[in-house]
Amino acid sequence: MDQNISTDLVFHQYQYDQLNFLSNCHFEIKRPCDCTMLQLHHFYLLLKMGNKVSTIDLPAKIFNAAFLAFCYHGKKLAGISAIKRPGLSYLQEVHKKAGITPVTEKPFLEMGYSFTIEEVRNKGISSTLKRMLLQKISNHQGIIFSTTATPSSQRFLIANGFHAEGNPYQGILDDHIIYFERTLSC
Repeated sequence: MDQNISTDLVFHQYQYDQLNFLSNCHFEIKRPCDCTMLQLHHFYLLLKMGNKVSTIDLPAKIFNAAFLAFCYHGKKLAGISAIKRPGLSYLQEVHKKAGITPVTEKPFLEMGYSFTIEEVRNKGISSTLKRMLLQKISNHQGIIFSTTATPSSQRFLIANGFHAEGNPYQGILDDHIIYFERTLSC
């Protein structure tokens, strides 16, 4: 970087480039039952490409989600995210790994399945999808949680009212996973 250029100007240029890029993207939030088979298949393939989730029963888990989020850059699927409906046994397992006392009398949703293809990362796709998903569930009365080892996702969660709970833990496909949650109420 040229040391004579103000970093503030560089930041504004980055913001402009990011907004310009996002204006060329098409975003969709859908219930899985409203998706085409091709959309569900592409969601599965992109999620599998991310190599962060187990593929055991993955198609059924995708179809069980409350909402799926898609970002298309041109005609190419560039990013995905979801609001998942976790089962009680999964929720208990996550709470145990994080070392937190579960509060299971409130309904839980989970933000996850976020992945952006490498060539368009750091352009705001994942944050935009997650913000849109949070707006979609703004009437949910209960807890939304997310587990992540990705620093940019952790920053997003903190900036959007989530707080870290418990202790970082080792996952099957990731290290230093942190549990975040936020209580939603109307």
